[in-house]
Amino acid sequence: MIQRFITLIAIFASIIIVLGCVCTRPDGDPTGGENKPPLIEKKPEKIENIPPGSDDEQTYVPGQVMVKLKPGVDAAALDTIAGELGLETIQPLALPGTYLMKIISAESVESIVKKLETYDTIEYGEPNYIMKTD
Repeated sequence: MIQRFITLIAIFASIIIVLGCVCTRPDGDPTGGENKPPLIEKKPEKIENIPPGSDDEQTYVPGQVMVKLKPGVDAAALDTIAGELGLETIQPLALPGTYLMKIISAESVESIVKKLETYDTIEYGEPNYIMKTD
């Protein structure tokens, strides 16, 4: 009786170990990435309803820019630039060194993009373009 109980425990433990190995990804994430945050956690600011095809159609999210740091530049440098230009980090993006920023100053997107081009530590700054598929 005791021998049978020990055998059942050994079988159960083996099943748990095998399932643990099979269900865990190589990066150690057992959920398969299901609990990872999405690339963009916050919804873009509301864009006015403009009929598609009109001349006034928005091509980017108002008040947002994407900023890419040059390789080897620490993210702390972006904090300094953000303070100077009136920007706030919304979140880092999937591409390393790239951030989605919100303009908290009264500056336009175009003005901020031009100012970002003057910094040696910035690879590029661009509007947060709206991509559409037809």
